[in-house]
Amino acid sequence: MLFDQSLTLDSIPLETPPESRARGRYVILGQFTPNGYGPPPARQLAVHLAKNNSVVFTAANAPSPALVPLRFRSRRLWAETLTKVDRITKTPFTAIIYPAGLGFDTIDKPRWSNRRMEEWRRLKLAVILATRADECVFLPDSEAQKTPCWISLLLVILIRILTLHSARIFRASKASQDLLKRLSVKPAAIQPAFENIVHIRGISDGQSGLARNTIMSAEAFALANIPTSMADCLATRRLKRPVTLHHVNADHIAHQMRTADKSLHIGFLLWELETLPRSHLQAGKLLDEVWVPSRYVQKIYEKVYDCPVVNVGKGIPLPELQASNMGEYGVNAGHHVILMCFDAHSSVERKNPLAAVNAFLTAFPNAANVRLVIKTTPVDPCHWGDPNRQMQTIRRIARRDARVIIDERLLPFNDLLALIKRADCIVSPHRAEGFGYIPAYALGYARPVIATDYSGTQEICTHSTAYPVPYKLVNARAGETITPLNHAQWAEIDVEALASTMREVRDNPLKAQIKALRGQKLLRTEFTPQMQAKRYLDRLNTLGILAD
Repeated sequence: MLFDQSLTLDSIPLETPPESRARGRYVILGQFTPNGYGPPPARQLAVHLAKNNSVVFTAANAPSPALVPLRFRSRRLWAETLTKVDRITKTPFTAIIYPAGLGFDTIDKPRWSNRRMEEWRRLKLAVILATRADECVFLPDSEAQKTPCWISLLLVILIRILTLHSARIFRASKASQDLLKRLSVKPAAIQPAFENIVHIRGISDGQSGLARNTIMSAEAFALANIPTSMADCLATRRLKRPVTLHHVNADHIAHQMRTADKSLHIGFLLWELETLPRSHLQAGKLLDEVWVPSRYVQKIYEKVYDCPVVNVGKGIPLPELQASNMGEYGVNAGHHVILMCFDAHSSVERKNPLAAVNAFLTAFPNAANVRLVIKTTPVDPCHWGDPNRQMQTIRRIARRDARVIIDERLLPFNDLLALIKRADCIVSPHRAEGFGYIPAYALGYARPVIATDYSGTQEICTHSTAYPVPYKLVNARAGETITPLNHAQWAEIDVEALASTMREVRDNPLKAQIKALRGQKLLRTEFTPQMQAKRYLDRLNTLGILAD
């Protein structure tokens, strides 16, 4: 990861005496969280920096919901990377280089046509940062991320030769040493599950789908009175054997199961495309069972896994809150507001916001009282998830048409929900979804939903509860998916049908509200935390895990 960090170290919530903190600007290249360990302090620091808008790049092998990757794949993308590096290295900074973050392991994939060229580009990037920095330090590789020795050695030699007369290389000030200690801390390894409780392994910080699912499971087990590793109080039910519930992506399962134990291992897995990457296949041989949030994801894993795959749904708690008045967007009570929300780091291409914009312009070419709000997170022009630059196109449209409003701020979760509650319609022209949190939130607040009639949203967005829009399956092109896949397909929504549906929702608000109320009833009966607790309890009973 490359971080441009211009904030004070006082703003970083770490256990450090105030007198040892100082101001500093850092460019950090690397991946700090080895897979297979417990709470990741370095990742939490990375997320904190990202939330303060200090992220510039991240490496190809360090995906994160709040980071933007470097691009090496073509001459054009490499030139854009160098332009960015030139911009952030104009002012004094300290370089912290973690060789594993350069992503040499990704070059083995078929998409790289010239391995040596890609190796050289990564080496050059590290050398540029090191030689332009006021200070430069190297972080050692973790056990899970090993860079070839010749690469680390060559980097040190090149930097030494190019900075022969400089005493600043491989030195660090006191402030930098303090930060390095936090980046270098090795989280405690996950211990074998000895105690007969549900051991929940996964990320619980942030608003990513993985984090929300981890918290959801902890709350559901608490409601079911089942003891877990995340419980604040003792539950009265007893288990015959330990259970480990893995809230990680399937490619991380092997790292979390390196230590053998007597636990029943269950993976709560998410995936959006009907084709699984090869890195997900090993999990099917290691896990005793897989839990998924929708029938769509269930079918994906059932095709390739031999273990049971069970659709346990989701439990979605929604707070009571006031709807936003959207005054800061220039929206008033007389405006019909269509809202599209998505996290850009879940892939702009998969969320497909440009389809919503094109449909809006088709549906309302001259209507003055309609607004389309695109609520996303900050999107860098070189973001891996926007290879076709949808957001750049949308920004150009928004400059010409004031009815299209873009908000790329990081909002508190309740503020996001308040926006959803105010909207007259929520649109999701996705290409694929594992479940679809935003449509679920919208139905929970009885807001009309228009969504691609494909993938996980079909669980809640039916013709009775929402406005499913037809689509055709198309091939996902190289570079459009987070993991390279052969012969993968996803949906291309019918933009004309989407435009027609937008007009129908505006022109028939009563019909739209009736559908939304049906959707709300579905959410409040089948997808509550209480129902999730019941499903978990029933499943553990079926497995014979609960003691009499």
